[in-house]
Amino acid sequence: MTLPSEFLPVFVHNALGDATEMLPAVRVGKVPWRKMLEFCEHLRIAGIGSLFLEGTSEGLLRRLSQSGRAFGHFLASVPEASKRTSQCAPFFDSVAADDFEGAAQVARHASRKWVQGVEYEEDFLFVELLMQHFFLGADLARCQALLARYEQTLQGADDVRWGICKALLEADAKAFDAGLEIFLSECNDRLKRQVKRELLLPEAATTVGQLSVEGLALVRLAERKGLPTQEDYLHVPSIAREPFPGAVQPDSWQHLNEED
Repeated sequence: MTLPSEFLPVFVHNALGDATEMLPAVRVGKVPWRKMLEFCEHLRIAGIGSLFLEGTSEGLLRRLSQSGRAFGHFLASVPEASKRTSQCAPFFDSVAADDFEGAAQVARHASRKWVQGVEYEEDFLFVELLMQHFFLGADLARCQALLARYEQTLQGADDVRWGICKALLEADAKAFDAGLEIFLSECNDRLKRQVKRELLLPEAATTVGQLSVEGLALVRLAERKGLPTQEDYLHVPSIAREPFPGAVQPDSWQHLNEED
């Protein structure tokens, strides 16, 4: 695990402060799509920073669960035309937090339609397939059809996420593990390029840049299928998978400065 920046406590404090400032508007659904994603990113930064500072998973899992639950609340009332399934990063927050009820809430209220010209179809299908298979009760035929459509959309291009989805559908532990390692390596390479070009703010580079929430979520899904996984992966440390002591209350996102 990469050692945290000396400014990490400030980053965590500021992220939680920014989320708290936005909270009244989030409670009543008075935020646009991008602002809601920003709110969830603040919680993600605070959670990952807590993990690195405290060396325990409690703060991480609490903040990720709060992000997903707040987003599910938001999706329930936002106009359908505003929804972008490929941009539902808080879905992965819920899964990574081992909050499958929260993930199911997001999945139920997410759009089932790809928004052409706004999102890439393969990005939509990656999220939609995981939602359908794990949280919406889709049968195998439906999921295989989505996988086939995903493959067709790629037109021969490589996308390791497609292979990961296929491995999860087929409960192929070896293929999943190989695919996840490639996925995390590609994410790491992309991070290095972003840092080199100064495209990431320091608070993001030292938190979401050092722990892959999507990677952690994929490990959770593999575990749910009963697949054996490694103890540690690049940017998915075993400490992040330690169980939360007790349970995060579904409405705890409405009281960010209070402990459960």
